[in-house]
Order: sequence, then structure tokens, then C-alpha cells
Amino acid sequence: MIEVNDMTVYPLFYQFEVRPTARNSQVEVLAGAIATVLVFAETEEVGRARGTRFVARQHWEIIAVKRVLRLCSRHVADLQPHFQALYRQAEQFGIAARFDGWARHGFHGRMRS
Repeated sequence: MIEVNDMTVYPLFYQFEVRPTARNSQVEVLAGAIATVLVFAETEEVGRARGTRFVARQHWEIIAVKRVLRLCSRHVADLQPHFQALYRQAEQFGIAARFDGWARHGFHGRMRS
């Protein structure tokens, strides 16, 4: 929660299905991931733009948008510990992301640049 003009602002919560780009150090190890992004933004449009740029800068390609939600005080109170840490990062920096990946195996072809 951030105070803006005496109003409490809660972050937007995004979950994207992503895959590593050729520049990602995990490209040979991970086939994909779920990126959870918390971003403080005035509108969903601004939040999505900031979130997608942040994901791209980490060398991930967004495949699909899985979930979008404006957090409220109840959501924040119920966050699991790893998401509480992410929330604190977002409070400090305005945005934070966590990438939970799954391993590449024989059915996944190699990424090409």
C-alpha cells in the first residue's frame, strides 16, 4: 500500500505465462515460467505497460496473460510469505517480479535466436 494524495493505493497483480528469450541465462534449462508481477500504477493500462516492459527487460517473452487483479487490503493480509516479500519489493521500487519456471525436457526443442 502506498499513500498518494491521502489515498491508499494497492498494486496490480499480474500473472503471465512466459518463456525465456535467447538472451536469458536460463534458456537452456527452463522451458517456461509463470511470472508474477506486482506494480503500483494508476490504471490497468499503465500497470500492464510497466509490467510487460519489466518482464521483457528480464529476457522473458510473454505467451499469455493468466491473471490480472487489483489487490486490496484483504489480499495483502492473506499473501503467502514469498508473495509478501514480492509485495515489499514492489512497495520500495514500484514494481517487482517473481519467475517460477519449469524444466526443459526431451519434448521441448531448443530455443533459436
